[in-house]
Amino acid sequence: MSAPDTGRADDRHAWVEAVEALWPGAKVEPAEPGSSAGARRELAFLPNAAHPRLLVPAGLPGAAASALRRYSHDLGVKARASRGLTAAAVRTGLPERTLRDRLRVTGGDASIEDHLGGLLGRPVVVSIGLGSARANRKPILHVLSRQGEPVAFVKVGDSGTTRGLLTGEAEALTYLGAHRPEGLHVPRLLHHGTWHDLDLLVLEPLPTSALGWRPRGRAPVAQMRALFEVGGVERVPLRGSAFLAGLREAPAALLDDRPRALFGEVVEAAARAHGGLELDFGAWHGDWTPWNMAWHRGVLRLWDWERFARGVPNGFDLLHYRLQEALRTAPGPPYATWPDGAAALLAPIGLTGAAASATVRLYLLELCRRYLLAAQEPIGGPLRADADRLLGLLHAAPPRPDTGRTP
Repeated sequence: MSAPDTGRADDRHAWVEAVEALWPGAKVEPAEPGSSAGARRELAFLPNAAHPRLLVPAGLPGAAASALRRYSHDLGVKARASRGLTAAAVRTGLPERTLRDRLRVTGGDASIEDHLGGLLGRPVVVSIGLGSARANRKPILHVLSRQGEPVAFVKVGDSGTTRGLLTGEAEALTYLGAHRPEGLHVPRLLHHGTWHDLDLLVLEPLPTSALGWRPRGRAPVAQMRALFEVGGVERVPLRGSAFLAGLREAPAALLDDRPRALFGEVVEAAARAHGGLELDFGAWHGDWTPWNMAWHRGVLRLWDWERFARGVPNGFDLLHYRLQEALRTAPGPPYATWPDGAAALLAPIGLTGAAASATVRLYLLELCRRYLLAAQEPIGGPLRADADRLLGLLHAAPPRPDTGRTP
């Protein structure tokens, strides 16, 4: 007899826990199709409980099809085309009968659907996405009418890390609502509050067609520049910047002695090598990738603003866009080698030479800081290997003090 797959069992348990939190006091249990008479809600796993990616409301084919169309787990052309065909089929109600893995919700108090219906002024149902186990894992809800009309998009904060990210995104969206970057559509914040010990961030829904064109090859440099200039640009030497001060404060928040000492060392090495270099500091999205954006009616729509920050060096968004996309197809583990040629990626925005090399290192330091802090969270395990490799890479390749280049 083979050993049980504890990873999959834990993953299924996480989905059940998420539903229990969203239907407080309710009984949540596996169910067979057609066995949920009298239940408050029946949710079907897509594609199945062994590989869960989405829970959709059963018995409501319009809502299930709409949820599937909007789900963006994989941006491959073939996968998106297949998902679109599946959504069209689901709308007929026939394929839903093949979704054997379900959860039945019975009893309990007012649910998340009741609460959101009150906030939004109409009856709603939700589909639920959860994502992979990591420090920023959180339930993501597509809020729909029973017929499948998109009503809202909701992020649920159920841990210290995710609550902090939701607060940061709410602040970012509030700021950007008053300082709109030209050529970019930023989702409108509808509500940010607490319900049953969960933080809720409620956003306007994306247009369905905005999930279509997501070009990867051409980075939207003009829009990145527009966002960078939101709130103004400051040109100062690195040593006098708030950005460097923030990096120097980060070790105090690290719990383990070794990463605390090593990160302090690599920050100070960068300060010595690049401290006199004058750089432009402005805003960045913090996670601008091809899978967090889409074009709709000639306007770039950009979402997931949890990492938005001001006072960072110019070029961070462009580096993140290019390097994170490259990591998805690169052989070997992430951050095993220095990203040769990364500095050349900054040429479209006019950064070359020492400024470009310094910007690459500062970007990797910021990413390392983020990973180290997230990795020490209770479910931060999946990030620990990446954090250790990136920290080791920065420590093993110190910059040259005269040019700021990596040897």
